[in-house]
Amino acid sequence: MYNQNKRKSIRLKEYDYTKEGIYFITICIRNRQQLLGKIINSQIQLNQKGKIIEKELINTINKLKYCNIKIYQIMPDHIHFILEIKNENIIKLGDIVRYYKGRTSSKTKIHWQRNYYEHIIRNEKEYNKIYEYIINNPSNWWKDNK
Repeated sequence: MYNQNKRKSIRLKEYDYTKEGIYFITICIRNRQQLLGKIINSQIQLNQKGKIIEKELINTINKLKYCNIKIYQIMPDHIHFILEIKNENIIKLGDIVRYYKGRTSSKTKIHWQRNYYEHIIRNEKEYNKIYEYIINNPSNWWKDNK
């Protein structure tokens, strides 16, 4: 019988999320509420909550010396970023995301979706495709929100 309280993990069961790697992360606001700003002329115009989200992303990564953000894009209802974990460490990718979501939730009163999207970037071709997707996300906003 299906247990409604148990969430199904989308993580790879055999993958060690503490190891060095490059990850594409997307975190969405619950119910896709547009609380972080507006897209105007294919550019995000962050509101106060969006600016806090951005500041906390930078603060989180600066605190974690073994991590680096390659690129990020805040959208009205979600955030994308490419996270590089430089050395194997004791903190899992999920713990980093959970820490970030907790800090931003307490400062903005935004409720994030319970889970997040993660993709392990395996080669340069994938990296370039995802990087371009992130850069072009504001320009493509109108296509996704008809």
